[in-house]
Amino acid sequence: MRLKNLIVLGALMLICLPVTAQEGLPFYDHYLLSDNYLINPSYAGANPDVLRVRATHYSQWAGLEDAPSLQTLSAHTRIVNRLSGGLYVFNDRNGATSLRGFNLSAAYHIPIGDSYGYYGEEDNKFSFGLSYNGFSQVFDRTKWNIQHPDDPLLDVDSYFLNYFNIGASFNYQGIYAGVSILDIPLGDHRPIVNSIEPLPTWYYILVGYKFNVTEGIELQPSVLLNLNSNSERQMDLTLRSRFAMGENGVQLGVNYRMDSDALGTQNLALTPLVNLEIGQLRIGYAYKMGLSDISREFGEGHLISLGYDFGNPFNIDPR
Repeated sequence: MRLKNLIVLGALMLICLPVTAQEGLPFYDHYLLSDNYLINPSYAGANPDVLRVRATHYSQWAGLEDAPSLQTLSAHTRIVNRLSGGLYVFNDRNGATSLRGFNLSAAYHIPIGDSYGYYGEEDNKFSFGLSYNGFSQVFDRTKWNIQHPDDPLLDVDSYFLNYFNIGASFNYQGIYAGVSILDIPLGDHRPIVNSIEPLPTWYYILVGYKFNVTEGIELQPSVLLNLNSNSERQMDLTLRSRFAMGENGVQLGVNYRMDSDALGTQNLALTPLVNLEIGQLRIGYAYKMGLSDISREFGEGHLISLGYDFGNPFNIDPR
């Protein structure tokens, strides 16, 4: 009977954690509406003039009962001249499984060359950063359907895990690129994905170009490639446009995602997105639409973001 319960427990966790198995920590794709700070610690405090605060909410797999929901809250700013700091917290609920955690990060920015007509985070610079993730994984035993709940194999219903992240990026004359390694385990690499395999380490490569089409209109194509230690691959192709209207503006964009695993299973999704800029207030919305059979059935979802760019509370000289 113990073997049977163990098999049932493994199957439950496999069902409850498909997003973690495929995408690392499930909020990484929130960078589409938040900012690149979520996938690369070197972007902390990229704009020395502001304290950037962002909140996101994702309702995933619309149409599925007890569908996952995820919230993040992040803040980062320049603290002392070229040194920046950041913090984010997250809460993910997925059936009988929940993840709650935090991240602390630091980044250092080195100016390069002369500016290229942009200001703030678009100044020419090279940056590098590091961060620490600490989070707990908890299983809600009240949602398990097990014949012998007192089985000692089921006694452990939570873990606390520690991970390390590093990243580097540069921006020069409108061209930008970044490389980051996320979810590097610290200490004992305990199980998290379906309680059998560990959370894989992810490698992110981002390349993009921001340029002015005409006065008040910008275009920004970008490519994001994700690879992990479990031979899973993802590629994001994103095109954004920004229309400036005095102190306000609107961003329109579309993201096309392709991902595959070691078995060759492919998942395709298309995500239109919009971001409103009202003074320093930021409001965003994106809708993820599945294009492949799997993502059409379960992969659709709504991503909402709300943010504000406060003035930098520290008196710094970024030169």
